[in-house]
Order: sequence, then C-alpha cells, then structure tokens
Amino acid sequence: MFKVLYNIFRECRYYILKGLSNKAIVKNKKGDITKYFDKFIENKIITGLKNKCPLKAHIISEELSKSVKINKNRTGNYNYIIIDPVDGSDNYSIGIPFVCMGISIFDDKFNPIYSFVGNYYSCDWIYADENKILFNKKYKHRNERNKKLLIFTFSKIKLNMKIQHLINKFDIIRSLGATIGEMMFVTMKKAEAFIDIRGKLTFENFAPFFLIAKHTSLKLVNEKGEEIKLKNFSLTEKYKIIFTNEKNLKSIIKNV
Repeated sequence: MFKVLYNIFRECRYYILKGLSNKAIVKNKKGDITKYFDKFIENKIITGLKNKCPLKAHIISEELSKSVKINKNRTGNYNYIIIDPVDGSDNYSIGIPFVCMGISIFDDKFNPIYSFVGNYYSCDWIYADENKILFNKKYKHRNERNKKLLIFTFSKIKLNMKIQHLINKFDIIRSLGATIGEMMFVTMKKAEAFIDIRGKLTFENFAPFFLIAKHTSLKLVNEKGEEIKLKNFSLTEKYKIIFTNEKNLKSIIKNV
C-alpha cells in the first residue's frame, strides 16, 4: 500500500509545483469555496485509488457530495478512505509554500489501517500501517533543539491568563495554515506540540494521525485530554484537538 499512496502523492506534487488555477468553482458541503486546484488534485487521488488500491472502500472527501465506491465486487466489508487533497488551500492560493496532502484508511469498525501525509513543497512524508511507520529519507531524529516551538492556532480564542501562562513556556509560537503539515512537524520532532481549540477542524484535517500516534509517543486528544473516539466519518463535525507527547500534554491540559 505504501507504493500506491506514495505514487499518488508524487503525481499530485508534480501538478501542485507546476501550478494550478485558483479559480473558484463551487461551495463544498462545509460551505467553503472549492477552487479548481482542490478539485483537480482530488480527482487525481481518486483516479489513483481506483486504478491501484486493492481495497473495497468508500472514498470520502470534503469536495465530494457523496462517497465514491471502489472495488465494489470484492468480498468483505467496505473500508473508508478519507482524503484531504490540498490542506493549506489558502496558502496555495497566495503562494505560501506550505501545502499538504492527507490520506487515511479505516476499516468498518473505525480502526485506522493505513495513513499517508506529505508536504508538497518540502517533499517530507510519513507513512504508517498497522505494523510500522516510515519517514522520508530527509528525516533525522533530533534529540535536542535550541528553541521550543508550539503550533497554536488561536484566532478568536481569548488569551486568558492560563493560556498566556502556557504560551510563555514556549520560545516560538506559530500557526502555519496547514494542519497536516503542522502535525507532521510534531511527529518529526520539529515542534513540541500542536493545539487547535477553536472548534473548526474537521476529520480529514487530522485523520491520518490516529495511526501515526500509535507508532510514536504522541497523543491525539481533545481539549480535555480525552481520546477522540470516532462514531462516524463526517467531514462537517467540528473538533478541538491537541497533539503532543505525554509530558507536554499534562501541562497543556491545565492551561486550556
């Protein structure tokens, strides 16, 4: 499955870097404007999955009005493939080179079985299945960093004294405009923690990291520190999430 997902990423990356129109097409089911590049890359991913993915599955994406079924004639229950073709659409529209892809596959019991995330511009990627996690060759584990980076999206969040106390524990605070890329930074130990407690994230924004977290020391939880338990594959339900290690998590929960 790695080759299937990686090759889809590589093809989509070619078109992203080549340049695609940001002309508005229509509003998606969340009410956001779908741009030409969103739909183009989504179609490339769906075509790649249709041609190469061996699984019987529903493909679900925010730009689709209904799921796309693949390998319908295979036996067994349907799996669910959640795709985020262009995470960081606003970045891409204005030429900020921080744009990502996310593909996650769950079985019919809501268990994650495959995940792939990639940054189109840096070509960093992470793949995970039930047995292993793989990083691109550029990734090197760094035991020490000179600065502690917190990725914290806080638009319309009142910075009370508790949150201000939390922020003061970190040297650098950033919000980079692509949740998948930001959570990749935490996974690759380039950042300490990711926090988004606005209540605006939807499932496709972080779905690949359920499986990635299982292979690392990281925790994917809600703002109360509780494990996020999936009940459906809705891409309109909103979430608040924290993604960090156990040590940071205890401190963060006290302050959010």
